[in-house]
Amino acid sequence: MRILLVNPAFYDGKEFSNRFEDYIDWIKGGNLYVAPFEPPIGLAFLTAYLKEKGHEVTLLDMQGLLMDSAELQARLATFAPDIVGVTAMTPTIPEALQVAAIAKRTVPGAKTVLGGVHPTLDPEGVLADENVDYVIRGEGEVAFAGLAKAISAGTDVDAVEGVSYRRNGVPVVKGKAPLIADLNSLPMPDYEAFPVERYIEHNGYLRSVRGISMIVSRGCPFQCTFCAVHQTMGRRWRIKSPGRVVNELVALKERHQLEGVWFKDSIFNLDREWVKEFCGLMIDRKVEIAWQALTRIDLIEEEELKLMKRAGLTQLDLGIETGSPKSLLRLKKGITVEKIREKVAIAKRYVRVFGFFMIGIPGEGETDVQQTFALAKALDLDRWTWSIYSPLPGSALYEELVAEGRIEPYRLDYHQVHFTEAYEGVCDIPPARLKELYREINDHFYRQSTRVPQAG
Repeated sequence: MRILLVNPAFYDGKEFSNRFEDYIDWIKGGNLYVAPFEPPIGLAFLTAYLKEKGHEVTLLDMQGLLMDSAELQARLATFAPDIVGVTAMTPTIPEALQVAAIAKRTVPGAKTVLGGVHPTLDPEGVLADENVDYVIRGEGEVAFAGLAKAISAGTDVDAVEGVSYRRNGVPVVKGKAPLIADLNSLPMPDYEAFPVERYIEHNGYLRSVRGISMIVSRGCPFQCTFCAVHQTMGRRWRIKSPGRVVNELVALKERHQLEGVWFKDSIFNLDREWVKEFCGLMIDRKVEIAWQALTRIDLIEEEELKLMKRAGLTQLDLGIETGSPKSLLRLKKGITVEKIREKVAIAKRYVRVFGFFMIGIPGEGETDVQQTFALAKALDLDRWTWSIYSPLPGSALYEELVAEGRIEPYRLDYHQVHFTEAYEGVCDIPPARLKELYREINDHFYRQSTRVPQAG
């Protein structure tokens, strides 16, 4: 079948360009949120899998191409797909539904499918939109392939696990697709399906290296209350074999002349033996590429760091989040401010350290924000990224806010559920003041610091 997969953008092309120019100093300092621009690796996994099953697949990356609705309509008319699949996070659900509407107007005979975190969590709400024919809940590869096969054969989709739909106008909500136990069974993501050079260029601003992201694992066993990744990827952590990861890394390096890669997995080093084998292969094969990885404060171990550095690790990204003891407990991070200081000091002996921080956590007042600001300054990190807490459906904090009557379930202003916006009623700081604090903090780290070049 002819399948078009669409990655909608947080902002249309002109607005993204404006934000990029307005916040270039913050971006160069490390801010990942003011102009979100990450390669659609999840769709690249799906593209490769569907191609392997014999389908004709095009990935239309509206974000990477800075594409507007008019161009989307033209591409749809030219390609004339049988199925249009759209990925959607909570912040992009309005844009995803707009894509579905344009698809229905342009190619009325095509079936529209929404997948990703938000459709997984709110299938009834998504199926209430008449432009959406199907929702895939959970990991998408096997479920989407099964759905495409059923549509092609004209058979009932009810037997396809993970697929929800409407029958006689009424949503039929099914369970999530089973987790894929062996990630080695999936083909390598199709990086050629999206405009890879644009992401390599952007990565240079963020990480000062010609590189791109990789994702080699799925799932997270931890209980952080602000996160909903377990809703799509489960709590059981799965990872490709070390040999497979090194092979894919080498292939990307040679194909795109990369100097570095960023492992964007939620946790890179959960399995110590896996890390040892991976690092050994990187050293033995003389891969000679810089790499960066994300991990938790409580998983930092000095001897392992030494080995990772020998294997090419140059930067560790840490989810520190807050310097408020009260907020650390609310987020269920399982760490203390003292432990943060201790582990960051160890990491800084060997590699650069990048910190993720968040303000406006439920229950926070200005004192909590100032504690986080003070800790970030004291840690003397190499780079920082700051976000404002957003209530994400599927997370424990979201459920708490619903129970407290602070927000209504699935009645969010989705354009405000963005990590640079202050959502009304979430914390004890008025939204306007929280935005002021956010700007003051970012200005300190990204404009006033001598480490970061001044904008134009």
